[in-house]
This record gives sequence, C-alpha cells and structure tokens, in this order.
Amino acid sequence: MSLNKINKELYKALEDVLGPENISEDPIVIYGYKFKMAPEFAAIALPKNTKEVQTIVRLCNKYKTKYKAASTSWGAYADPGVLGVLKIDLRRMNRIIEINEKNMYAVVEPYVIYAQLQAEVMKRGMLCNVTGAGSNCSALPLAAHANLGQLSISCSWGERNLLGYEWVTPDGDIVRSGALESLGEYFCGDGPGPSLRGIIRGDQTPMGGLGVYTKAAQKLYPWTGPSVFPGEGVSPHYVSQVPPNFMIRYYHFPSPQLQEDAMMKIAETEIGFLMMGFNITMVTANMATSNREERELTKTWMPQVQGPGCVVVIAGNSAGDFEYKKMVLEKIVEECNGKSLPLVEDPKNAGGFLYRWTRPTSSIRECFRVGGGGMGAGAVSVSADNYPLMHKWVLALAPYKADFIKRGYVYAQSTDPPVMQLMEHGHGGHCEMLITGTVKTPEANKAMMDFMEISKKVAIEGHFGTGYVWGDKDHDLFGPPTSNYHLWLRKVKKTFDPNGLSEANSYISAKE
Repeated sequence: MSLNKINKELYKALEDVLGPENISEDPIVIYGYKFKMAPEFAAIALPKNTKEVQTIVRLCNKYKTKYKAASTSWGAYADPGVLGVLKIDLRRMNRIIEINEKNMYAVVEPYVIYAQLQAEVMKRGMLCNVTGAGSNCSALPLAAHANLGQLSISCSWGERNLLGYEWVTPDGDIVRSGALESLGEYFCGDGPGPSLRGIIRGDQTPMGGLGVYTKAAQKLYPWTGPSVFPGEGVSPHYVSQVPPNFMIRYYHFPSPQLQEDAMMKIAETEIGFLMMGFNITMVTANMATSNREERELTKTWMPQVQGPGCVVVIAGNSAGDFEYKKMVLEKIVEECNGKSLPLVEDPKNAGGFLYRWTRPTSSIRECFRVGGGGMGAGAVSVSADNYPLMHKWVLALAPYKADFIKRGYVYAQSTDPPVMQLMEHGHGGHCEMLITGTVKTPEANKAMMDFMEISKKVAIEGHFGTGYVWGDKDHDLFGPPTSNYHLWLRKVKKTFDPNGLSEANSYISAKE
C-alpha cells in the first residue's frame, strides 16, 4: 500500500459513520486543503459533532492510523508533517452553543470564527479577545495557538480566558473539564475537582498533537461601543466612524526604551482598550490593497516617524471616564517624548484603522505581505517583569534583519520589532520579530531559515526566554536550559496518547 493511503477497511468504516460525502481521498480535494509547504495527507474527514469525532479517533486507534484535527487551518501548523495521516476538518462544527450574558462567557465549536463571535457579543454589550492572526481564525480558545492579539491589553489571552471545555483524548475518551463535568455548566475550567489546564495547554496549544477539542468556553469583557460596529467598504478599505468616547492614535518615540516605557505606563494605569507595538510597515500594510501600494505608502509614511511606535485605543465608559483616560494618555506620551502620527489621527483614516484593528481584519497582510513571512522570535510571558527581557531579545535580532535588508533579501522596511504588547494591563507580555516581504530566491529563502535559527541561538545565549516552540527539534533545543521541561512534556504525550497517533509534528513526540 502507498505510504500516503489509509487502510481500505478504515476508509469504509469512516464512510459508514460520516456518509461518503464527508470523507475523501481525492488528490484534488486534498491539494485544495493542503498548506503549500506541508506534505499531502492521505484523506480528509468532516465530522458534525463530538460523537463522530470520538468514533473517528477510536477507528484510527483500531487501525493504527495517525490523524490530525484542524479548524480554520491558518498556516502550516494545521497540517500533518508526515505522510499517511487522516486530517479531521472540523468546519461542520460551527455553532455558537451559548452566550451567557449574566456570567459573561461564550461557548463555541471549533469552526466558529472570531468575526462571528465578536459581532454577536457586541450586540449584548460584551467583547471577546480576538487572536492577533485575525478574526478569520477559530474562536475556540484551544484552537487559536497562544490566542493573544490587539485587544489582549483589556481582554486577556487564551491561557487565561479558557473556561470549561470538551476534549476527545488521543485514544478516544471524552473529557469534560471543570464545572462542565460536575454541574453541566461552562463557567469554570478548573473545578470543582482537579484541573487539566496544564495538560491541554500552556501558553500555546498542542497544535493538534493531543487529541481533538470539540467545545470550549471563554471569558467575555464589557464593550462600551455601539451594538453594531459601523463598517462599510471592501477589505482592507473598510470605512468607519470613531464612536463617541473612543480615540485611536499611533504614537512614535525617539528610542526603543522610551517606547517600552510608554507602553508599560499605559498598561499600569489601566487606561488602554487596545494597544499593540506595530512598526510603521505593519501600519501601512494594514490599509494597503496591494503589495505595490503598501511599498509606496511605506516610502511616504516611514520618514514621518522618529522611531518605534505603537497603536493605542482608549474607550471611555462615560464622557468623564474618557476625558480622564485621554488626559493620562497624553501625559504619558509627553513624558516619553512621543508624537502622534497625523495620518492615523486624520478623521478620514482613523475610523478605518479602528475598525480594522478592533475586528481585526488585516492581520494576514501585516504578517505575510509581499509573499513571505517568518517569525524570528516570539514569546508570551505571564509576568510583565519579563516583558523588557523579551524586548531586549528582539532588539538583539534587529542587526541581523538589517543585514538581510542590506543584502537585498528583504524589501526595505523598518527593523523595529513589529509586535510588542502587554496583556491584562501589564500582567503578561509578548514580543515578536518578523521578517516579511522576502525576495523569492534560493538565497533569500535560506536567509529566512538562518534567521529562525539565529533567533533561537540568541534567545538561549542571552537567557531571554524560549519563544514559540514547535516540534521535537525545538523542544530538544530549549528543554535542557529550561529545567528539562521537555522530558515531562513527553511523559504527558506518552500517557494520553499511548499509540502515538495524534500527529504531533507541531507539538512533541513521546520518543525516549
């Protein structure tokens, strides 16, 4: 049998469970699903509920076939890394199960996207965190990786927002965690009884490598804006009005240290509704309709900033609250020698930027414009004390990125870190350095891969942190200098997936 075929008996059993229209091994269908850099998988299955997911997982265990579940499949991490895998596409599981206004949480299935959930909870005077990858991604807090984004300053992130959940374990059992198991309600994921939060996720999820998550609840937060966020136009040129008691600014600073100081103060004073340290190339990518337009905008806008900057939105609960927050913000910016970029503040642009960053709608262009993108460094910290350390990490990478620009491997852009953020008003932090807009040559592609390895080397040698860790190679690299956590993580994988069938290319294997 071909290495990229599944057992005929398994295929027939899946047809009986799902119906022939909900399983396929047609190469054309599979090619339509596959991320460009990932191996082709053997077949695709589309369950409609938890029971069907459980049956698929148990059949895979019976026939010793690897499987990997995914929802909206953003990036290569959603696809298997080896041949012969059954991909479980959860797109038929697309219901908002509950929006609990009294206790402020929402329960969703994996294929509910954030654009849907956010629109529904806004109608009820609430808001959810949205992953920074965009509102096109799954709203299941166990599917959206670290699940942090532009709103995390006031709406937290996945590790902290996760409440009750339903989990099909790698060998086919169903686990309902926390209050869901004991009371049939989703308001708490950690009890009554023992919590499995540290098993099913840390600051990032297992990326399909530890079974299938079929339902989960997340915390909601107050929303003081309109019940329907006004937006018109075609992506990315959405046009909107800035609601009363809202203000959006892009502040830029003379130095990275002053930018960091300002962001820390904004977080500590708890005045921020939305805050993200974006460099100017991500700002222009947010509004551009093409790669050419983005490059032209960058040429115009970059000379108008004195250094690294950040997007800040404040939202008042009342006119008085808004005026107070505005006064505090202006004082902080003045102390840190910041300046507002008029092109973002301009009423013709401000509403569109507010819409695109609150929803958010332009993340894919901000990160992968001009046909390329690669994370050099990225880390979540649950302590703001480590935020300056992570900032030093990505600043240490800036000369390497500048060298790639000089050598013509990257279209001219800022070397400032494109992502800096604080979550929960300073109780967590995150930084990234990306290389985007790579020139498509073998030399440039190799430079991209070199940059990934450089970022890890810098992180370890500088004791800056671990960043995002995907796969055995990364775990084996970062584990030894980090209390040998990888040994324990492998014990978790072995215990819950004794047959090693929940495909773990982006997670960790149970190898000795």
